[in-house]
Order: sequence, then C-alpha cells, then structure tokens
Amino acid sequence: METYKGYSIAEAQAELETWKKAKHAAATGKSYTIGTRTLSRYDLAEINREIAFFTDICEALSSSRRGGPVKVRARQARW
Repeated sequence: METYKGYSIAEAQAELETWKKAKHAAATGKSYTIGTRTLSRYDLAEINREIAFFTDICEALSSSRRGGPVKVRARQARW
C-alpha cells in the first residue's frame, strides 16, 4: 500500500473529511457551555492548516496513481 507522510489515500481522505466537518462546526462558534461542561473548538486558522495538509497528501497520492502523460502517435495505414 502506497503512503505519503505516513498516510494511505483512504486515511488521508478520512482525516480531510474530519477536518472539513470541524471547520463547519467551528463556524457556528468557538466554544459553548451546557450546564457545567464546556466544549472548545480549534480556531479556523489551525483547521485550515490541517485541511491544506491533508489535501496535499490526497493530491500527492492521487497523482502518483495516474502515472505520467501518455503519448499517442497516429500513423496512416498504407494499403
């Protein structure tokens, strides 16, 4: 299994989705309190760094699967 920075494509995609969900949640507020319990979220700058990190990993692993450019050469048949 091919990895990049310690992550497989499936792991990196799962992490990317998690951070995208975290960004959505953080957009609704940084922290809130219910009773005596408080939930604090990461700040958007940190979340954006993580999204960029996992996006780079996904792109690197995806591009390595495609291979390089393919050259096609047409030739006219001589009958």
